[in-house]
Amino acid sequence: MRTLAVLPSRFQATRFPGKPLAPIAGRPMIQWVFEAARRAPGVDRVVVATDDDRIALAVRGFGGEAVMTDPALPSGTDRTAAALEALGESFDCVLNIQGDEPAMHPETVAAVVALMRDQPDLPMGTAACPFASPDELFNPNAVKVVVDDRKRALYFSRSPIPYLRNSSVFEPDFRPWMKPEQLAHFKRHLGLYAYRPDTLKAFTRLAPHPLEQLEMLEQLRALAAGIPIGVAETPYLSLGVDVPGDVAAAEALLRERGLAR
Repeated sequence: MRTLAVLPSRFQATRFPGKPLAPIAGRPMIQWVFEAARRAPGVDRVVVATDDDRIALAVRGFGGEAVMTDPALPSGTDRTAAALEALGESFDCVLNIQGDEPAMHPETVAAVVALMRDQPDLPMGTAACPFASPDELFNPNAVKVVVDDRKRALYFSRSPIPYLRNSSVFEPDFRPWMKPEQLAHFKRHLGLYAYRPDTLKAFTRLAPHPLEQLEMLEQLRALAAGIPIGVAETPYLSLGVDVPGDVAAAEALLRERGLAR
């Protein structure tokens, strides 16, 4: 299976302009994501899809490959599809790894690639990891996913799902009584997607779905259209950087793994 990893990366992020070039432990954020993708077993080529010459210059400066895409594209998925078309090569699987995930682990990327390789009928894949503590369940930026017995996504939400009906888990003082086995039912979605090329093209032609617009979660467009999404489980947390205040947590996670000082 020939796999392309695309890292969508735009300069004009509303809450964090210039985010891909923000220094994370001494390197541009996008470099961390690029190097993680390049180290992942099963990935054949890695490119950054960007709309800004400054990002492209930085990527080429650390030895990476950049593909210029239209600034008007509405999402990272559209940018991923545009990069695939611009390359003009044949791939069996296309990864969309969000460029603001500096702590994305190569083994997480590899797990998603393996999922797509082992299930050739699967049109889409993604990844999820455990929650470290009950407090994280109430962070709307920590997206939750519920899966079926085949490890395929049933739903994604910013709210804590599943709901524990016979528990005080959603009361303000629930934390001292939550059992570890209850926390294990919650899975944290990570910012990584895999597509078959035809699925990627079909997805970008779909109109945004009302559920997607309510939760601001693009993957709900696929589920609403009946596109199955397999979920690879990984032990490795990856933290998205949305605002400057998120940098410290990402650096701490990289230090914990011995990748940064």
